[in-house]
Amino acid sequence: MTSIDYLIILLYFVGLLILGATVGRRIKSSKEMFIAGRNSSWWLSGLSTYMTIFSAGTFVVWGGVAYRSGVVAIVVGLMLGFASLFVGLFLAGKWSRMRINSPAEYLGIRFGKPTIRFYTVFGMIGKGVHTAVALYAVAIMAVALMPLPEGHFLADPRTGHLSITYAVIVLGLITFVYTAAGGFLAVLMTDVVQFAILIAMILIMIPLSFNSVGGVQEFIAKAPPEYFSLFTSQYSWVWMILWCLLHAFMIGGDWAFVQRYISVPTSRDAKKSVFLVAGLYFVTPLFFYVPALVYRVINPDANPEQAYMLMSQYILTTGMLGMMMAAMLSATMSMVSGTLNVYANVFTYDIFKSLRPQSTDRTLMRVGRVFTFIYGSLITLVAILIPFLGGAERVVVSFLTLVISPLFIPSIWGLFSKRVGQKSVFISMGITFGTAILVKAGLLFPDIVSRHPTFVDAFIGLVFPVTILTILELILWKKPQAEGFLKIAARYKKEDEVLTAEQIQKNKQAGAMYSNMAFKIMMGTYAAIGLIMVLLALGSKDDRGSMLIYGGIFLGLSTLAFLLYHGIRAKRKNSNAG
Repeated sequence: MTSIDYLIILLYFVGLLILGATVGRRIKSSKEMFIAGRNSSWWLSGLSTYMTIFSAGTFVVWGGVAYRSGVVAIVVGLMLGFASLFVGLFLAGKWSRMRINSPAEYLGIRFGKPTIRFYTVFGMIGKGVHTAVALYAVAIMAVALMPLPEGHFLADPRTGHLSITYAVIVLGLITFVYTAAGGFLAVLMTDVVQFAILIAMILIMIPLSFNSVGGVQEFIAKAPPEYFSLFTSQYSWVWMILWCLLHAFMIGGDWAFVQRYISVPTSRDAKKSVFLVAGLYFVTPLFFYVPALVYRVINPDANPEQAYMLMSQYILTTGMLGMMMAAMLSATMSMVSGTLNVYANVFTYDIFKSLRPQSTDRTLMRVGRVFTFIYGSLITLVAILIPFLGGAERVVVSFLTLVISPLFIPSIWGLFSKRVGQKSVFISMGITFGTAILVKAGLLFPDIVSRHPTFVDAFIGLVFPVTILTILELILWKKPQAEGFLKIAARYKKEDEVLTAEQIQKNKQAGAMYSNMAFKIMMGTYAAIGLIMVLLALGSKDDRGSMLIYGGIFLGLSTLAFLLYHGIRAKRKNSNAG
């Protein structure tokens, strides 16, 4: 990368910090800090949910699958659309109707306080390690493009590139600074920026990718014959179903996603937000993996996990590579900020406040910010230590996947089951975790595990806990209804019984304010991308025409959308005034 690329990445980081600080000034209560005062608009919550699913693994792992195996990677992405559709139909509304302040509050009501401690400990450790690995992965991707002069104090002497340690520290520090400063609202608004950059760069790369091989027809003619198979031996239709169901439980029960469902005013808004995620996943996988797919034709001997970045280097000019790097960094930083804020929420409301119930809102906000810094620092430290594990991080992540994914299942099961309780949670998780340990230690089904590792992981993570909970449901069939279920049922009140007309009006006003802010940020981001591309074109001798066209399109469309939006708002104000 060149100095211009570095400058663009620096501007991106500075923009995130300024946005976090600006949004932080609007926060007046702990509810605003952790669930946006329950006033987030549905589309803003949906975009944030979509971005939270992303990480560096989307580019590295699934980009590698696309390069190696073809369009089966697109089918994998489409499964998330079906999973999100299921969540929108059956789960998101239930979370919203409970009017809880944190996902852990539900666990305490439904299963008891010991369950909160169990989920918090496993969740914080598991999600923390997963987040650290994602942070480390994106740092590796970034430093590969960042050579430094010999002897530079930030350089790794073995590679001559930016040290991974410094890259992890910078990425981690920026993320938890803007998250602590602006809370959940900053997470939402930075997700808007990150979504805009990501979509813009992918849209730019699609025509450039096809042009690099002579067009779509040339790509189809030169691609391997098996490239267009919807399923493979590793990713069979059975695996796809398990993958879809597993992600339905994840999107429906992971605390980071639940936080977004309870941040909107009504259950209808919660459902609409997840339907937006489903719509995006029914569309974006169709073009998201195009660069990695096309690079197979250009270089069939590349490292699959580097295919996306290598294609970016191959087709993007000076400055545009910096924007693509910002898009890739965005994906992981969104996931990190979501993890930090949701566990700050749980710690503040369900641990600290339970110990000090008389704490003021100001105290709770301060505790949340301090926790964000501490937890973020620990995640960053774990990410720095990963190179010293000697490859053991793959075993750790694989094991944690088998531990963390099943945790969502009893949580969702409790939304519908009238009889399972705390014991059922511990029994189902104990058997599942025990099986996972035996399988990963090679003591159970070693031959099957070696031949079908991804299938076995999905099977244990989904089929085991569901089967155990089904058996427990049958055993408890004639038992009285669980006390926790009766408490939850009592909270499922109609929203018109919970919200007064004054509260509904306040929610609409606050939601409109957040939507207005988010729309301006998104259009401002697209305008900035367009302006940068025009300036790059004026100073470049290569591919000047296409850069001017892309820059003009982003500038023109963002300006037009901004003018139309404000015209519509002005008409509404005039009609209301009349």
